[in-house]
Amino acid sequence: MQFKEVVGQRPTKELLIQLAKEHRVPHALMLIGPPGNGKLGLALAFAQYLNCKNKTEIDSCGVCSSCLKYKKLIHPDLHFTFPAGDDLCR
Repeated sequence: MQFKEVVGQRPTKELLIQLAKEHRVPHALMLIGPPGNGKLGLALAFAQYLNCKNKTEIDSCGVCSSCLKYKKLIHPDLHFTFPAGDDLCR
């Protein structure tokens, strides 16, 4: 997913791009908000941007081998974690 595909979230997109430009990406980020606000899309766009081989000033290229793997969700550096409910923790 590219930043241009994420609806809204302009200030957050700009902050994430600035972090990447300054080489100040923290080892972990937590994107929080109500359901449907674009957190997952934003996380995918940022991960793709970080690994893009031909990124522009504002977005990933969308066509390099890394971007194509992110579009298919098969990039080796892409990992998903999901919260477990209370039932599973007992």
